[in-house]
Amino acid sequence: MKKPALIFDLDGTLWDSAAEVAEAWSEAGRRYLGSSFSLNKGDVYREMGKTMDQIVADLIPDQGDAELMKRISSDLFKTENEYLEKHPGKAFPDVVKTLRLLKEKGYRLYIVSNCQAGYIETFLPLVPNDLFSDHMCWSDTESDKHVTILKQMERAKEKEAIYIGDTQGDEKETHLAGLPFIHAAYGFGKATKPEGIINSFSELPSLLEKLGY
Repeated sequence: MKKPALIFDLDGTLWDSAAEVAEAWSEAGRRYLGSSFSLNKGDVYREMGKTMDQIVADLIPDQGDAELMKRISSDLFKTENEYLEKHPGKAFPDVVKTLRLLKEKGYRLYIVSNCQAGYIETFLPLVPNDLFSDHMCWSDTESDKHVTILKQMERAKEKEAIYIGDTQGDEKETHLAGLPFIHAAYGFGKATKPEGIINSFSELPSLLEKLGY
């Protein structure tokens, strides 16, 4: 029987880049908001799982100039990508080993994240290049995550999939896409009614087997 596709969130599920992202966002923000502008990883954790436009609205005081806000937003995420290329986040324990095992068992692996173009690419060098079949992000659809999930499935011609993420937003969007949700409880958020829970990434293969996938 063909296995379902596994679609992964990135932040809080596959890696933690909060400290590095905070440094990059602070660097970019100071160019517009002054030398006192500073963010920490706690600020970043609170934004994880949100879309790019939501993040900017939360973190950057409204400057009363739409074009300026657009430039700040663009610079924020451009600086983030450039910083992470040199200072990547840290994959959670056993991610590579577990992903390899899942692929050997016949699962096709994807990433869908509410991030800008280029962000997922800063994570991919941390894993073998044959593990993930494809990935999509917010910049590809400029829509809520459930839309991006379904677009990824359509592009990959996948009929059945499971989404693995760490926040209540991930859970909501997964269920809007009509898919089962597995909560990465070691990540940055909570879940209400997931179809499964893992407390470490290495638990995923045995949970999928237990759930009949």
